Amino acid sequence: MNAKCPRTVLLLIIGLLFSARNARAEDAAPPVSPPSAKPAAPPAAPPSAPPTAAIAPAVAPLKLEGPAGNSIRFGVLLQPQFQAVGSPTSDGYTQNLFLRRTRILVGGTLFGVVDYFVDTDYPNLFLNNVNTGTAAMPLLAKNTPGMNIQDAFATYKVAGDQLKVDAGYMLPPMSHNAIQGAATLYGWDYFSYTFQHNESFRSSGNPVGRDLGVQLRGLVLGGHLEYRAGLFQGLREQATATDVAARNFFRVTARIQINLLDAEPGFFYAGTYLGNKKIASIGGSYDFQDNYKYVAADGFLDLPVGPGVATAQVNLAHWDGGTFIPTLLKQTALVGEAGYNIAALQVSPIVRVEHLWGSGTLADQTRYAGGLAFWPYGHNTNLKAFYSHVKTEGAPRGFSQFNVQWQIYFF
Repeated sequence: MNAKCPRTVLLLIIGLLFSARNARAEDAAPPVSPPSAKPAAPPAAPPSAPPTAAIAPAVAPLKLEGPAGNSIRFGVLLQPQFQAVGSPTSDGYTQNLFLRRTRILVGGTLFGVVDYFVDTDYPNLFLNNVNTGTAAMPLLAKNTPGMNIQDAFATYKVAGDQLKVDAGYMLPPMSHNAIQGAATLYGWDYFSYTFQHNESFRSSGNPVGRDLGVQLRGLVLGGHLEYRAGLFQGLREQATATDVAARNFFRVTARIQINLLDAEPGFFYAGTYLGNKKIASIGGSYDFQDNYKYVAADGFLDLPVGPGVATAQVNLAHWDGGTFIPTLLKQTALVGEAGYNIAALQVSPIVRVEHLWGSGTLADQTRYAGGLAFWPYGHNTNLKAFYSHVKTEGAPRGFSQFNVQWQIYFF
């Protein structure tokens, strides 16, 4: 593939975005606010912002309701994607058509006080990521099913939004980006350095930040303070000649978030609320087990401003596996993104900058990215096109990456 090809594809996609927007404008539905979870904020908290842009109504999930507050609902998340990525050492671009996420979602309520959520995923379905064999007869390995359990947890609402207990397989309370739902991200994916600890706790597969445990969370002080704290499996010690395995204490993770405006009462945060909330928050997280530690601070802004919605977030995180997880080298990441949803077009220009300071064999790395997100149906259906450039210290050269992703989601 010629180096100019991804840029040509980008121009074509941008043209399609605006053509689709103009075609849809003739029969667009009247402005309707997509439903969202009620913020658990007393009168002292500022009210949620009305939608500033005409997004089509959110698709209702398939839901069955029974007596005594019992219900079950079903949903799906599909993210077909085109990716072209260069190399710091070789010419050309590796090109793939694949499904970034393929999820079946199930959730509901028992007795009006216990919520449950389970979803499956086969990430990167049919992504070609291994090239082995000979030049004449290469073996191209494309990811094919098995399906994984992505999340599986229940929430007992002990005292409404003030005290909840989560138990199961879930995202520990780390940075804001690390607890965002994949279906509501602002860019085309999480920050590149959000889950640097991904495979540090010896799971059989990549848990994408998840761990199994129990946590307390809630909103207090009129919804202006959120707390999350939990015990998780973490890394279990191996048996010795005299001691049993898994005898060590659990991983402890905690998070505090100050909500200056509206609260985020759901388990998953959103990367943008598309004008349906006024969010301005700062948060901090701490994660440790033995002498492994992680500490992070973040800020998140999602506000109706002028004829649209301004969104930005920044996160600073530090990992140190110590002698407990020696494979997790000491490292620090500073990441941020910002954009503006132009209401008349439902298009968001977005920029992203990420930098990783490594140590030992882990080199410093910088990533710059920019692109467009088109939200004709909000998070239910959107189209995102992004260009990234990556530079690794010590590498012969930087390389570029291009992603185009279509999302289909309801739940």
